[in-house]
Formats: sequence, C-alpha cells, structure tokens
Amino acid sequence: MSHRLVIHEEAYRELDEAERYIESRRTGYGIKFREEVATCLRFIVDRPTGHAVRRAGFRYGIVRRFPYRVIYKVDGEVTFVAPVYHGKREPYGWMRRKP
Repeated sequence: MSHRLVIHEEAYRELDEAERYIESRRTGYGIKFREEVATCLRFIVDRPTGHAVRRAGFRYGIVRRFPYRVIYKVDGEVTFVAPVYHGKREPYGWMRRKP
C-alpha cells in the first residue's frame, strides 16, 4: 500500500526552529538533524504501522542521535505528521495547539 505523507504546517515551523537551535549549539549538526528526520520520515512512509500506537491513536517515530520525535497518525492511505517534538518537552503539550 502506498501512503501519502501530509505534514502539518506547524511541524515545518518546529523543524526549522529545531534545526536553527541545534546548528547554533554545534556547527554542522543542523544538517545532520535534518538528515535524521528525513530518515525517520522515510521509515514512517515505508512502514506506517511500524511504531506502537500511543495516546489518541498517534505513533512516535524516534529521530536517531537527537532527542526529537516525529509524531504521526495513520488514517487509511494517509499518514499525517502532527509535530516534530523535543522528547524533553511537556509530553502532550503539542495536542493543545490549534489545528
């Protein structure tokens, strides 16, 4: 089954913000972070049910080497990415944001 990936606009903002922060802390690591997120997204597209279902039907893809999660939900042939979220932040704080 071929899944279509839909990424929430806020997830793009969070990804850009995280990349800038990581790069400011250590030169060259912003691009490494983006590459690891891309690897995580490829895994999610290839195996959308490859991560356990968590709260409210969302699944968490772990970004290797960085404390971030790609939080997503599978609905038929669509995989919806909600946030790219730091693992140390309030665990479900992202759920309170506006759709």
